[in-house]
Amino acid sequence: MASAGSHLFRSFKRTLMQPALDPQLAPGKRKLIEAALRLTARGRSFTSLGLRELAREAELNPNTFYRHFDTLDDLAREAGEWIGLRLRPMLRRERWLAAHDEPHSVPRRACAAFFAFALDNREAFLSALAEYHGTSPVLREAVRANLNEVSTEMAEDVLQLNLMPTLSRETVEEICTQIVLQLFHLSHEFIGNVAQRASLIDYAERFIARLFAGAVVLSQHEGHSG
Repeated sequence: MASAGSHLFRSFKRTLMQPALDPQLAPGKRKLIEAALRLTARGRSFTSLGLRELAREAELNPNTFYRHFDTLDDLAREAGEWIGLRLRPMLRRERWLAAHDEPHSVPRRACAAFFAFALDNREAFLSALAEYHGTSPVLREAVRANLNEVSTEMAEDVLQLNLMPTLSRETVEEICTQIVLQLFHLSHEFIGNVAQRASLIDYAERFIARLFAGAVVLSQHEGHSG
């Protein structure tokens, strides 16, 4: 008899097997976003960019900017959303496929997928890492909002796939928030340190396993105490 998990997986399978979403942008808008990411990946803040500098990097007329954005903050927010719309479906598909193949492989495969995406989009990640502690409250909040969306979907998958059945939703959500923040900050080292990439995936997998294992033990202890 098929398990509930098998039925649940089949109900999502058609969606999961579709190619990862790659949202289309107008050519001028995409050039401006990519130019801004190249400039900020070198250590600059979005707020420090000049329109002429940005247009020159994008090989566009400066007036093109206002056809697509009102401010540099708008550009930065849309850049983050564009990356998030590609990252989240890819991670979700990887988690579901891993859970169907071998549930214990979910942490490692999800970590490897996250880091591979960061490497392929290194300019966006380096820019986001800089803005996470940057001077602009708007951009700090935009980065945090994108990370929160990633962690929220991760928690939903852990719950729907019944990967941690003894843990409450609140605990799973808290752990997933910690995991996403850790992976996000580790992505800087993964991008810049080729020799350590394999060991960083190992470390991230252990980090996730220990967080969930510790939460299970704590939950059991609290249950006995109650």
